[in-house]
Amino acid sequence: METNNRTKVYNVIILDKSGSMSSITKQAIDGVNETIASIKCGQELHPEQDNILTLVAFCGCELRKIYEQTPIAEVTPISERDYRPCCMTPLYDAVGNTITAVHRLMEGDNNAIASVTVITDGYENASKEYSHAALKSLIEAYKSEGWLFAYIGADHDVEAVAFNLSIDNHMAFEKTEEDTARMFDEFQSCRINYINDMAFMMCSEEIDADEKREVLRKRSLDFFKK
Repeated sequence: METNNRTKVYNVIILDKSGSMSSITKQAIDGVNETIASIKCGQELHPEQDNILTLVAFCGCELRKIYEQTPIAEVTPISERDYRPCCMTPLYDAVGNTITAVHRLMEGDNNAIASVTVITDGYENASKEYSHAALKSLIEAYKSEGWLFAYIGADHDVEAVAFNLSIDNHMAFEKTEEDTARMFDEFQSCRINYINDMAFMMCSEEIDADEKREVLRKRSLDFFKK
């Protein structure tokens, strides 16, 4: 059992790089880099936390692990060398494989928080390992442990897809430069609010592990609150 009282924050971003994302390649890269900067800022505001980043970009060719459980201090901005959209959208496989790997690292650590954000502009169309039912069950199991899931999408019924995957937090955006920037700004603001809300609670010695998980579970259902 983990005895270190420091809070580990597992920041997980799963970014679609299917061909249709090519129209907002620059905006996606800029948005991810701004998010990295905001996580670094959060680390400075809450030095009692250890922020860790997993950033993957997926298409039918690969699940590209740009950063895998990397301390945020070691993370540098990404570029077009890291993110080159092409081909299909194996959404279920990308999410399932990524969150399973993170969960394995978190087992037994009562001072860990997981925040998972999926950003995509289309429907699942190429997965081979995970079915819809299998991924939904996995998400529901991790939510019961206090994990936060957010689904951000464009060019499809974002609310319906999120609902069908048992993801409570969702946000739609239009694939324009202005609205993509707006989306990333709102996402960063909500993530900072969430971490601030959780910081004191996770450090408290007066709240036991079960109570912490319940607080996390309830707060994680309302990520996009103003």
